[in-house]
Order: sequence, then structure tokens, then C-alpha cells
Amino acid sequence: MVPLMVAVGPKLKELRGRTKPRVSSRRAADLLGIGHSRYAFYENPNTYKKPYLPLDLARQIASAFADYGIEPAEVMALAGLTDSEVEPEAREIEAQRPIAQFAVMTVALPSEAALTDMFESLLSLIPPDATRAEAAQILARRLPSGFAACGPLSLDQLSVSMPVTSATAQSPARDHPAPGPSSRS
Repeated sequence: MVPLMVAVGPKLKELRGRTKPRVSSRRAADLLGIGHSRYAFYENPNTYKKPYLPLDLARQIASAFADYGIEPAEVMALAGLTDSEVEPEAREIEAQRPIAQFAVMTVALPSEAALTDMFESLLSLIPPDATRAEAAQILARRLPSGFAACGPLSLDQLSVSMPVTSATAQSPARDHPAPGPSSRS
């Protein structure tokens, strides 16, 4: 008896559904640089009936979904790889991920005095014989708790100053005189 082949589409859709934040099928297509209908083709068991994804596509999806909390090994398994084949593929995908992701945010920090106290308490945790790398690791591990120890900031404690950029300094808006009697006679 020949085992029934199960299409891979529902498994792919389930992985996409577990992304954090959730990635829509359109967003998945954008991440892969393909059209939405092409991506949807692979998720639909009525159109893509094969039990495995093409290896190159699985690599692309694993790389894209890794940024959204899906383990590359889970996606690579959809390419029909054995456990011994999945691990090196997943490690390679993880190795190619950027070390940092950047986001621009407005952040309220404690006062200079509070930051000074926080850094003094953090520096006291570093043994005198610690290497620079060990000191950095200790500081990185303790920084979140150091900020938490500063306590919450209330809006009335903040004096907010926004940087003035040339775009805000030279606004194209102009005042228009109020309509009224003309000074011409």
C-alpha cells in the first residue's frame, strides 16, 4: 500500500499563522519578493499538491520567517529534509541573520543624576579582575534591571525638548492677512 501524500500548504500556512507579529500572505509574498498569487499557490493544497517545498523557496521562507519568531528548522523540514540535513541548513540561515535590527523610537530616559547612580551600581558588580569582555557581558545582562531600579517616570517629571530640524525651522506655511477693508482708496 502506498502512503498518502499530504500537501505541504497547510503546514506552511500554519507556520505563517504563528509569526509574531502575524504576517499576512501578502506580507509573506513581499518578504520573499514574489507576487501574492505565487505565494498563495504554495499554501493552497488544491493548487500545490506536493508533499515538500522546493529547497530554495524553503530557504527563503525560513530566512524571512526567522525575523518573526519561526525557527528555520521548522520551515526547512517542509522541504523534506531529514533531521541531519535540517540542522546545518537552519544554522546557516541563523548565521546570515543580521546581528541587530534598528528602529527609531522616542524614548524618555531618567535624569543624568539617576543614570549616574544606575551606572555606579552596575559598575560595582564588576569584579576588579574581570576582562573587558566579561565586564561588557555583566553590564549587558544587568542593564534592564538597572533601568527598572530607576523607577517609573511620570509625565509631570519630564521636561521634553524636541530637536529643531531644518524642516521644522523653515516651514512653507505662511500667515495670510485676515480679510477686511482694503487700505487702497
